[in-house]
Amino acid sequence: MLVHEFLNILEKLAPAFLAERWDNVGLQAGSRASEAGSVLVTLNVTDEVLSEALESGCGIILTHHPLIFEPLASASEDGETGRLLGRAARGGIAVAAAHTNLDNAKGGLADVLAGLLDLRNVKALAGASTGWSKLVAYVPAGDLDRVKAAVFDAGAGVIGDYRHCSWSVEGQGTFLPEAGASPSIGRLGEEEKVDEFRLEMVFPAAATLKVIDALVRSHSYEEPAYDIFSMETRRRDAGAGRVGDLASETPLEEVAGLAAELFGLQEARYTGDPGRHIRRVALVPGSGAGLMNAAIAEDAEVLITGDYKYHQVLRAAEAGLSLIDVPHDASEMLALENWLLRLKRELSPYGVDAVLSQVRTDPWRRAPRRERIMLRPEEEMGMYRLHVDGGARGNPGPAAIGAVLVDPAGQKVEELADFIGTATNNVAEYQALIAGLEMSLDRGVRRLTIFSDSELIVRQIEGRYQVKNEGLRPFYQQAKSLLAKLGEFELKSVPREANAQADLLVNKALDETQA
Repeated sequence: MLVHEFLNILEKLAPAFLAERWDNVGLQAGSRASEAGSVLVTLNVTDEVLSEALESGCGIILTHHPLIFEPLASASEDGETGRLLGRAARGGIAVAAAHTNLDNAKGGLADVLAGLLDLRNVKALAGASTGWSKLVAYVPAGDLDRVKAAVFDAGAGVIGDYRHCSWSVEGQGTFLPEAGASPSIGRLGEEEKVDEFRLEMVFPAAATLKVIDALVRSHSYEEPAYDIFSMETRRRDAGAGRVGDLASETPLEEVAGLAAELFGLQEARYTGDPGRHIRRVALVPGSGAGLMNAAIAEDAEVLITGDYKYHQVLRAAEAGLSLIDVPHDASEMLALENWLLRLKRELSPYGVDAVLSQVRTDPWRRAPRRERIMLRPEEEMGMYRLHVDGGARGNPGPAAIGAVLVDPAGQKVEELADFIGTATNNVAEYQALIAGLEMSLDRGVRRLTIFSDSELIVRQIEGRYQVKNEGLRPFYQQAKSLLAKLGEFELKSVPREANAQADLLVNKALDETQA
């Protein structure tokens, strides 16, 4: 497959005219005539991504964020962009960008996210420009069919799934040929009246010269009269963001929790009343806070996107729009990963594969929280710590639980590891919590900080998530009953690595049982 063949497929999936005017999409490095080989898809072009492409033999990189975004004064390799372009050129790698055109396209990233959220009655939040111009030409009756056919062949007259779209009305044209003219109708120095048609049709603005040339060549007049108008027509099936309805009304906090789960986040920030019932949802992959007014105009109750500014959050609150904050790269990466399946289908007849880059290109790095060692007030010194974990090898599958009780001085008081038979992960997590609470109460502990790496269990105990699974409800009620016997407790959701002792006990019990 040649690069230009790949670009034709990309144009079909993400037409360039759908890109915002400030964007820069299409081929940015390499030759259209070179071999594409396989395609590496990434959010950004970095040194690590170029190395990955070279090692895997990919001939083209499709990047979501353009490598060349702003006009370059120089392609010198003294600058970062020039250096990356030079390295791509030396490696024979073409680079193409599909940014807002891919976000906005029908079946593009915004549609992918709407599908993952199972939204209904979906439409574009802000319709994309059609990229059309309109031709208005004045044609004698005898030329009409010939001119229409020529201009249609030049790409005019296409609206959606319809071709040869035009409009015409009959009228009368006048002209007076002067010296030097060579009229096809009439005589020099005599005013002529001719029955003509006013012919109108739309066409892609990029095809302007081609359409004018077709009109002039097919028209019998020496100097055909025509006008070209720019159009502000918007598409309904494509554009920035999406807005649609959830299958049923859902509390805002639960919608935020679902977003966190979908985008692989520990938690999702949101604004608004946690119990507010949400039905109509707007979303924008990447950075979409600028579409807040469009979301309000579409009666959306919540907007899911990233890169909010503080004053935008305050303005949304005033307008009654709740916000869910999803990191820029998290939404785009999830959408790109799922859209990749569509690209693969289009490439398969050519025997070409597309793969998602395994390189993390998000520029942000994250440091784990560091607890400062501080002396606690005397009244807090009696707080015990309980780490609990449950796990199943299969869901359901062989399951075990682990719990570790630590006194206020940091000394281990007791631990347990037990095989519980066949169960789901969530059932095992609840049983670990119950067993750990019973162990603590038996030791006379009444002030307890509990650590679990199951965010679901913690949120359900806190009342922030509903217990929808009837199989979990008895365990939930038993855990709540045991917690009520404590004088004071705090329940915390922690990453698995922060719960390593309990996790080791789970695996120990499973290994011993399955040995």
